[in-house]
Amino acid sequence: MSDAPAWLAELLACPRCRAPVEREGRVHRCPGCGHAYPERFGILDFRLEPDPYIGIREEEAKVRRLLAGAEGAGWRELVARYYTMTPENPPELHRRYVGALERSVARGAGLVDRLTRRFPESGAGAFLDLGCGTAGLAAAAAGRWSRVVGVDVALRWLVIGRQRLVEEGVRAPLLLANAEALPFRRGVFDAVGADGVLEHVRRSEGMMDEAIRVLAPGGAFLLTTNNRYSLLPEPHVRLWGFGFLPRRWMEPVARRLRRTPYRARLHGRSELRRLVGGRGRIVVPGFAPGELGPEREPVRRIWELLRRFPPTRSLLFRFGPIFYVEGRKPPSQS
Repeated sequence: MSDAPAWLAELLACPRCRAPVEREGRVHRCPGCGHAYPERFGILDFRLEPDPYIGIREEEAKVRRLLAGAEGAGWRELVARYYTMTPENPPELHRRYVGALERSVARGAGLVDRLTRRFPESGAGAFLDLGCGTAGLAAAAAGRWSRVVGVDVALRWLVIGRQRLVEEGVRAPLLLANAEALPFRRGVFDAVGADGVLEHVRRSEGMMDEAIRVLAPGGAFLLTTNNRYSLLPEPHVRLWGFGFLPRRWMEPVARRLRRTPYRARLHGRSELRRLVGGRGRIVVPGFAPGELGPEREPVRRIWELLRRFPPTRSLLFRFGPIFYVEGRKPPSQS
């Protein structure tokens, strides 16, 4: 990772034992436990576990295919190539995924604005885009924080995200890592954002613990997550009532009806409250005019009307599509 900014070394630590790591050519090595972390396609790999959807060697082969003959391709072209290579999912799901990626910088800007309005003291220093995917939130955060880092478990998305940052004119290092074992020292970030990540990790509690650990005292976090019991179609497979199924049925139903694996673990409000504990509050978000795009402005107006009255606001907490989890690390907590 020869083009990484010099300040990144000040943040890094071994995700196994938390000791500072040392660079040895294209490898970072931990003098504490001796573990070595390699580069893959110019991206440092601090993962302790692979992506739940694909093995490391299989993913490397897929990235080679993605990049073969793609010199000069933009990030949108790389996304299109990726989904052409991934025919096992239905085209209608591909279209929704691509649409979400297209909107992610604008959505990230909305989340950044929300975070800095709610916690103005967090809008400086270092920002972590946790589960960054193609780096839409990282690109948006670069206008507010002087140091921005993105991490994700998926090499293929980071390769595409790196190209997106180039096109956005943003210099932000992207690292491979598990959200439950981050490769950073304690207390090095002023803010942490994670958009739709909590439901995709193996251990949601571990992700929450790590987000708090890497925050500086007084630092703030904002996480978004989809509601398991939403009355709208499940966002990953677009099936009505999917979240009400027993968890053991979800994978076979997704494969049967959508021909796709299902590894997400959506949370309902009560489960999310147990997960968050006293570390933050769960919010049914409001949206500013135009924030959801002009085509969704009627939906936004209805949503805001429902949020205004306690009875319907209570229903949104139970059956609305999305939750925000926001909080601030106590200044006295190291």
